[in-house]
Amino acid sequence: MLAATVMSVPLFAAACKGLGALGTPPKPLPDVAVLRDAISAEQVMIARYSSVIAGPAGLAPALTPLLGQHLEHLATLRSRLIVPAGSQAPPQPVKSGSAAPRMPGTPAGALTALETAEADAASSLVSRLAVVSPSLAQLLASIAASEASHALLLRQHGGVR
Repeated sequence: MLAATVMSVPLFAAACKGLGALGTPPKPLPDVAVLRDAISAEQVMIARYSSVIAGPAGLAPALTPLLGQHLEHLATLRSRLIVPAGSQAPPQPVKSGSAAPRMPGTPAGALTALETAEADAASSLVSRLAVVSPSLAQLLASIAASEASHALLLRQHGGVR
């Protein structure tokens, strides 16, 4: 009994120091950085769409469903990001116009800018598939396919190229 008491003293002493006694937490996996980047990119894309929809170009009926899909992407990506207590906070929503580039005022210009942004976003996501877990790669590939289809729809709607 004395041996058990003596052996448990270091455990009690470590418990008094809290989690700090366990050492530094491990570095986040690549998934965390990729998720944060994907969340930020979706926020910027949402700001772009919101800017064009709010403008006088009359594109709201065509763009609102695509904006809705980006909002769904954002919600899904955020649900995958688990932020431990005491660590860096998750990305905050982008205020309209604060992070999104200024969008062209003409319908054709706005559609071309959105098409380019969608194609770039799809390419960016595909380029990261090899460095993340299989489940996240599957999600990113699905979002990239959606964004590539958005680019195609925007090209067809705008009659550009």
